[in-house]
Amino acid sequence: MGTPRGREARLKTQFASLYGGIDAGVWIPVETLLRQVTDIVHRDRSKSGVITGERLLLDEHFDFRGASPRPQGLPPHSSRMSDAGADPDATPDLEQFTRRERGE
Repeated sequence: MGTPRGREARLKTQFASLYGGIDAGVWIPVETLLRQVTDIVHRDRSKSGVITGERLLLDEHFDFRGASPRPQGLPPHSSRMSDAGADPDATPDLEQFTRRERGE
C-alpha cells in the first residue's frame, strides 16, 4: 500500500462497535484503515461481509475526503476489490503491471 496518497476516511460513530481499535470520528489515511480493517477480519473471520463488501471500506460505515491518483498500471476505473480479477487483455496497463509484479 506504500505512501499515503491523500485520501482519508473516518469511521461513523454508529458503526464503531464493529471496528475494535479504530476510533470513530477521526480522519485517518485510507491506507492505514485498509490495513486495520484487514487485521480485524483476519482476527475474526465472522466479520467478513459484515464490515466488508464490494469495497473493503464500506461507504455506509465511513466518511471520505481528499483525492488520490490511481496507482500506475492499474485500470483508471477499477475501484473495487472485485476489479482485481479484471481480464488483463482488456487493459494493456494492467497486463504490464501484472508482469512487473511477477518480476518478468
